Amino acid sequence: MRGEKKFLFKRRMKLFVVSSIVLLGLSVILWFFASTEIMIIDVPVEETKQGSLKESKIPLKDTINDRPKKLPNNHDSNSTPSLPNGQSNSNLNPQPEINSQNSNSIPSESPEKIAESTPSNSQFEESQPETTKPIKIKNYKTFNLVLRNETKSPDGFIRNIYTINNQFPGPEIIVDKGDTVRINITNYIGRSTTIHVHGMIHKETVYMDGVPYVTQCPIQNGSSFIYEFEATHPGTYWYYSHYETQRADGLYGSLIVKDPDESRYYNYDDEKTIFLSDWYHDESSILLKNYRYNNNTSIFEPIPNSGLINGKGIFNCMDDPIKKENCNFESLSVEEFYIEPNKKNRLRIINTSAMTSFFLSIDEHMLQVIEVDGVPTTPSSKFHRLPIHVGQRYSIIPIRLPQYTSTLNFYLRAEFAKKSFRSTSPYSTSNLFPTELRAIIRYSKKENDKSLPSTLSWTLQQSSLMFPLIDLNPLDLKSYSQEILPENTTYYEFDFIIEKINEQKTLNFNHKGFNDDIELFYGSINSVHRGVSIYNPDKRTNTLKLLLEGKIKFFPFYLNIYVFKRKLTIDLLLKNNDDLDQVFYLHGHKFWVLGQGTNSTPIHSDLNYFNPIKRDTVTVPSSGWTLIKFTLDNPGIWTFSNPIVWHQNIGMIGQIIELPKKLKNFSIPPIEWCKLCNDKSDKNNFKVCQRNDDSGLMDAIKNIWNNN
Repeated sequence: MRGEKKFLFKRRMKLFVVSSIVLLGLSVILWFFASTEIMIIDVPVEETKQGSLKESKIPLKDTINDRPKKLPNNHDSNSTPSLPNGQSNSNLNPQPEINSQNSNSIPSESPEKIAESTPSNSQFEESQPETTKPIKIKNYKTFNLVLRNETKSPDGFIRNIYTINNQFPGPEIIVDKGDTVRINITNYIGRSTTIHVHGMIHKETVYMDGVPYVTQCPIQNGSSFIYEFEATHPGTYWYYSHYETQRADGLYGSLIVKDPDESRYYNYDDEKTIFLSDWYHDESSILLKNYRYNNNTSIFEPIPNSGLINGKGIFNCMDDPIKKENCNFESLSVEEFYIEPNKKNRLRIINTSAMTSFFLSIDEHMLQVIEVDGVPTTPSSKFHRLPIHVGQRYSIIPIRLPQYTSTLNFYLRAEFAKKSFRSTSPYSTSNLFPTELRAIIRYSKKENDKSLPSTLSWTLQQSSLMFPLIDLNPLDLKSYSQEILPENTTYYEFDFIIEKINEQKTLNFNHKGFNDDIELFYGSINSVHRGVSIYNPDKRTNTLKLLLEGKIKFFPFYLNIYVFKRKLTIDLLLKNNDDLDQVFYLHGHKFWVLGQGTNSTPIHSDLNYFNPIKRDTVTVPSSGWTLIKFTLDNPGIWTFSNPIVWHQNIGMIGQIIELPKKLKNFSIPPIEWCKLCNDKSDKNNFKVCQRNDDSGLMDAIKNIWNNN
């Protein structure tokens, strides 16, 4: 009898403890709602057109404050990806009922031809002091991207390429400023991969930057991973594989962050996205191997076979009897853009090439720049041709000249820049070397209008000495939000180096994975004070994970790491002794471009310290230099590299570890991030990753139950 009473008492105590915990949790929730003003906002969802396959649907909305979930391949989502190739699809840009955040920048003088009144809550408006700090409600936008290896013929030549949701280029992602973006990647390409959003500034989410072996371990074939970050800066961005050379095989798409008031502010009516890309008929992994380990005494980067505008191009197979048998003549097409007459259009130009720089122009049109690399500018002076290198983005307004208002069809041209290739290359003078890409601008939507433009390029007209040809000088651009430049406290000089290692030239630095007798080409971006080191990552883990685990005591040369423990401003001189134009891209920051030249050193009087353009990707001219300035104030591990894929993948990449103590305090990756490394031998593999939000309460209940 006594034993039965003891059992009943113990059982009642368990129920009492569990009930108390549940009631306590409910009380806390009720208190939270009672003491704060919270408005639950449901974002409307708009139906979009059906994509090529059902499984390529992309939901544009998740429930507010819902947690990310891995979605099956045939998930029935709420919307489909936008149409590629710059076609307009307004339904892919829903307007959530959440105000955008104000900016702290100070506007400069108003640009010409803007709206008469400045809209409220715009990114360009000076922020007002707040009496109370509002509770931020996250507005999630989720996109499901399935990566595959398929056979296609973008320029007529049949080859294997990487697709995203069965599309090439990948679907356009459109979000609003302040949205929390989730990109759910499912990898079926047969190899590991990662996805990086070029130009996106991550605040306290460095683990979502997508750089393999630096900020994450790769996503294995057959696996999924969700990238989640806040879209803080409106502008033109693009996402792509940062793994080896996969970008050159088609793994990329655009990501547009809109300010709801921006179109009225710049007074344009419509917009289109335009990809410019070189294109190769051999897979990039084969080209990289031949490039790096060739037997030539001189280095020659792979020369593209053709080029594409929005994934479309024309390669003349008739001139190549070997490739003629592997061509699909029915797939040949030229991209066309329809513009409504008397309407102002914004063209978002993105150079997604492996290595080629272009001069973009539109026959009988002048151009104006209003944005560069996600930074709004005051409208530039008018010009004929836009120089744009790998990774760079520009938003331009095309202006049809009055004498051509009766002409309805024009060519949009992208001329291959000669400085993209070595003059000593055996292919540079070949007839097979591509010279120009074309698309068609039509001011008529007549379906039966298939006539080709008869207009001449600005370059041809200039050669006849009819007028001076005006190319945009990027240094003339002015950021719309004028800022007072901080004084520099540190000066660095970095060199771009491409050389060959062989048995006659032994390495004079410690480097993992290379022997003195190996023969290969390597590249590097290094401080002249430190000397040369070739980036060669540890593929068992990533730098961020090692740092958060406290396992790194020193940084070997082969990781090419620079550590900055305190906030400071850097003047960085980039020197290029090569005969090719090089490109510099810095993750996690925008930098001011103070000057550029081909003389040996900068002359102070030629530098711009008054409202210089701010960007994230800049050209370093051949046998020249570029001087940039930026502030180290964003804790993280940020890659700096040359986005030319051939140079990046022979070692031209480095890492900045910025404010490591602050980074350790807030950088808590999700558990799925730790699982990517898949290191079963490491018992502490998940130590640095956060647990599910509800796991603590459930564990507490379980422990109390088991201990009574």
